[in-house]
Amino acid sequence: MNARVWIIIACACLSCRPPADRERTVSVSILPQRYLVERVAGDFVKVNVMIPPGANPAAHDVAPGQLRQLDNSAIYFAVGFLPFEESHLYPLLKERKEILLVSHSEGEELLEGEGHHLVDPHIWMSPRRAKRMAVTIARVLGERFPEQRERFERNLQQLAAEIDAIDREARQVTAGKRNKAFLIYHPALTYFAADYGMEQLVIERDGKEPSPGHLKSIIDDCKARGVKTIFIQHQFDRQNARAVAREIGARVVTIDPLNPDWKREMETFLDVIARME
Repeated sequence: MNARVWIIIACACLSCRPPADRERTVSVSILPQRYLVERVAGDFVKVNVMIPPGANPAAHDVAPGQLRQLDNSAIYFAVGFLPFEESHLYPLLKERKEILLVSHSEGEELLEGEGHHLVDPHIWMSPRRAKRMAVTIARVLGERFPEQRERFERNLQQLAAEIDAIDREARQVTAGKRNKAFLIYHPALTYFAADYGMEQLVIERDGKEPSPGHLKSIIDDCKARGVKTIFIQHQFDRQNARAVAREIGARVVTIDPLNPDWKREMETFLDVIARME
């Protein structure tokens, strides 16, 4: 049998998986969504993540293997306004009506990041909104698999209790802060700031590196407000954040909004907030 025939057979096998496999495969955009789906569904579904560890949602493309997994999915949970979703995902799903598309941003009050003219998609970085994402996941999966609804509801109650505890901690640590302003390179904490009375200042402007004039303005603003904490995401260059930190005597703290362990990331982040000057 020649190589061409083997290729045809291999491609056919990839597209001919058992229906049960497809029915119980769920795709999501980012790793924190996988955390929520797995906490609700346990091992009942297989979760395919379209943006792998270390990838930037603003620049990520769809690999052939991910496309096959997407084709094999019954449900897609989208964040809603990630650049990857708008540029790559939605055009693909438009041609795949058999995949149920669920947007976690639907029904949310969406906000623009400070200094940006686009919707900030990072709704999962607010515990209150992450809980609503989990509720949506349980509802959609319960409708698709009614025989598993009680299991999903039990898991949701446990997860919701844990998120509520994080929400209480967030309210406690932010309520006692005299200085509620912080600086971040890319506006990933817009919803956290809005929901817990904090103020997010941003280095980046509309996805572009700051100009020297803008950096000076940031430094002056931070000095006036007494900002002593600068957040930077793993996926972004730290040079500008460190330059500002030197000028204002602040510390640079790395956060990872795409951490696969959403709960641990939030707990670590709140520990930093609690120690903010």
